[in-house]
Amino acid sequence: MADLNVTPSRTDDGRPMAGGSGEPALGELFRQLAQDSATLVRQEMTLAKAELKSNVKSVARDAVMVGVGGILALVGALVLLAFLVVALGDALDNYWLGALIVGAVFVIVGGLLVMSNLKKLKHEEVAPTRTLETLKEDKQWLQSEIKQARRDLA
Repeated sequence: MADLNVTPSRTDDGRPMAGGSGEPALGELFRQLAQDSATLVRQEMTLAKAELKSNVKSVARDAVMVGVGGILALVGALVLLAFLVVALGDALDNYWLGALIVGAVFVIVGGLLVMSNLKKLKHEEVAPTRTLETLKEDKQWLQSEIKQARRDLA
């Protein structure tokens, strides 16, 4: 009966294995480790860029809303200024009441927009926290791989 436990003498990509023992050569292991590490770092950098881009977009959106709220508050302040002019010039007519109501509405809406979006901006985090965590995990993995390779050498 034929022996079915044949030990391969070549790696998956066709290179000879060390001593024909079925295990890749030490140099091959280090080369593969270096390639895997480089690929991992490239992928982590891509992830960091994507996460940073997303965070910057969120901060930019909130900053625009703060700007819009500030403009609305400025318009409200101008209307209130017109109210004061009209109120002082004609204290007994009713058309100043309209300017008061419109000005107050603009100031309130603008102020609410500014406050709510400033609160969001304060809690917004720009740093790519998920990427930093995975980089720490990758570092631990790489250190354990190096320790394992050293143990295998000994």
